Amino acid sequence: MNKSTCIAFLYICLVTSVISYGAGPEQIVSITRPADIRDASSMDQAIVRLSNRVMECVQRKLAPDNECFCLYPKELSQVRETYEGTIKHHPEWKNKMVSYTRDGRTFAVSIGGVSRQLDVKCKQSR
Repeated sequence: MNKSTCIAFLYICLVTSVISYGAGPEQIVSITRPADIRDASSMDQAIVRLSNRVMECVQRKLAPDNECFCLYPKELSQVRETYEGTIKHHPEWKNKMVSYTRDGRTFAVSIGGVSRQLDVKCKQSR
């Protein structure tokens, strides 16, 4: 594992822990309905698309680590739109961790973590 891979992995772990902060066991919603799983999976996929771009930014040092997500307004907007649609359909998920199993793998999406990240304001372009 090279140095930039280690840094990217550390960054993903940090982001995951920050996103998961405050989501104790009582705040986990386990879902099983196919429609609910599709909604949670869509949220997860939007997060992964943005995270992949953020990792690239961190590795290439295009901006300070905590500002990298601001460099990708299209992906950030997609996360925001997906979040808003998800909360509209599932208001009970707000500020919770949603867990589901698909194809034998367990996934967890921190809806509360997404909300906190979306509250972070990006600096205005000069």
